[in-house]
Amino acid sequence: MQLSKRLSMNVSLVPEGSCVADIGCDHGYAAIWLVKQEKAKRVIAMDVNQGPIERAKEHVEEYGLQDVIECRLSNGTEKLVPGEVDTLMIAGMGGPLMIRILEQGKKVLGQVNTLVLQPQSELGEVRLYLLQHGFVIQEEKACVEEGKYYFAIRAVNTREPQEITGEPQWKFRYGTYLVQKKDPVFREFLLREMEICQSILETMEEHQVSKDRKREVEDKMSQMKECFQQLEA
Repeated sequence: MQLSKRLSMNVSLVPEGSCVADIGCDHGYAAIWLVKQEKAKRVIAMDVNQGPIERAKEHVEEYGLQDVIECRLSNGTEKLVPGEVDTLMIAGMGGPLMIRILEQGKKVLGQVNTLVLQPQSELGEVRLYLLQHGFVIQEEKACVEEGKYYFAIRAVNTREPQEITGEPQWKFRYGTYLVQKKDPVFREFLLREMEICQSILETMEEHQVSKDRKREVEDKMSQMKECFQQLEA
């Protein structure tokens, strides 16, 4: 089975021998790959919509994996029993929705060891939430597919909220793992973001915009430059 770059990135962060709940499983391909590659012992593929669950069931049956992959219709972790899995994989949705799923599933969250998250937006908010709720980011990956950049996070549960006061804002917005690794995809992404931000600032000079909006964009540019300096150091 050939997965997309995005899905390949996500499953690569799952620890060996895990029992996984794949929240937002779509067609079930990630779950099937994890079992076939013997990376996961068992997977519960979950989705809030009936259509994806039916397609996932069909694909699981095609591969004869019904004994190790269970498909459940579930709003987030609603149909997941605390302690049933040790790893949650949540991908392909906005950061605010991802945070809401984690917040509503706190009983489940407290019993898992690992989170594999691939937010489509608001990564800074997701990173901040993880630290505030006792998860330490262990690894991050980046990929580009069809011109779009994707980022995935693996975090481990320490069950001890982290001290975050005094940290530069760019560390939450962009993370530190890819900066330390001098990741080429992340560097490419950051350069593109800086170009876009500079273009917005130049347009603002030509048009009347609120001081608050201009300050917001300037602050973002400042964070990017600080992050880029660390990347190039």
